[in-house]
Amino acid sequence: MTRRPEAGLSRRTVLIGGAAAWTLALAGCAPARTERIALACGEPGGAYLQFGELLGAALQDRSGVALELRVTHGSGENLEMLARGDVDLALSLADSANESARSHDFTAIGRVYQNYLQCLVRDAGDIRSFADLAGRRVSIGAPGSGSTRTTRRLLEATGRASGGGAPAATELELSAALTALATGDIDALFWSGGIPTPEITDVAAVTPLRVIDLGDVVDPLRAAHPQEYLDARIPAGVYGTEGSTATIGISNLLMCRADLARDAARALVDVLVDDARRLVPTGSVGLQYLALDTLIDTGEVPLHRDARARYRERYR
Repeated sequence: MTRRPEAGLSRRTVLIGGAAAWTLALAGCAPARTERIALACGEPGGAYLQFGELLGAALQDRSGVALELRVTHGSGENLEMLARGDVDLALSLADSANESARSHDFTAIGRVYQNYLQCLVRDAGDIRSFADLAGRRVSIGAPGSGSTRTTRRLLEATGRASGGGAPAATELELSAALTALATGDIDALFWSGGIPTPEITDVAAVTPLRVIDLGDVVDPLRAAHPQEYLDARIPAGVYGTEGSTATIGISNLLMCRADLARDAARALVDVLVDDARRLVPTGSVGLQYLALDTLIDTGEVPLHRDARARYRERYR
């Protein structure tokens, strides 16, 4: 697990200072204990669902709270479910979360790990760069997914959203996109997830894949959307690649509404802090943010009130 002690330090003072202001006055009967909460995750084979399964097991062991996992298309659908009250928690890419939090009473339990925007093509094909995607058939992600949002932003920021330089974009779930890529029905796919993604690894073992370098297009994307995207690299060996590949990193947040029960928020913080190693999927080589000084760095999305108070206690 990679620890980034420099991230989120600007918020540490905020957490430590003024703790008394958040002291809860408990009067009358104690609130009912939370026994079950629902989490909107993502597609089968993706890191969201893997993380949800690990989080659920740790939460059950530590606090007895049962976590119901909902299979979805990802960030966009997760946030819609959270807004409707269909779920108590949602995993979301930071760019999607920031936009939704401006119009909903959303908060966060913590910043949990980093997604990697991955652009994959058949190694035997002639696509060698992002520019080669012009006019090609490309899946940009599942409908309602964070991958779709991020990829559309990338195409817009680089001037390839329309016109002769634009790929012919379609929206496919990961499994369907991988099948279409292997059979030649599409030329490339974008996927935002952890590395390696097991379903991609399985396909790459049969149909050699190439990871397209996105290093040249990070700057225009960040210029259009400051403070939401990071420089990242996919290490050598992932999907059989020989060298590391530059790509785009996007933080993931564990989201909730402001009315999430106090005991649930506190229990989730304890799991994220104390069971951090249990929450990293086997074989993952991506960046994890499961440390006190980085969990609280949720950007534009405020921390849930009771999660914030629990982090203060854990800092002492």
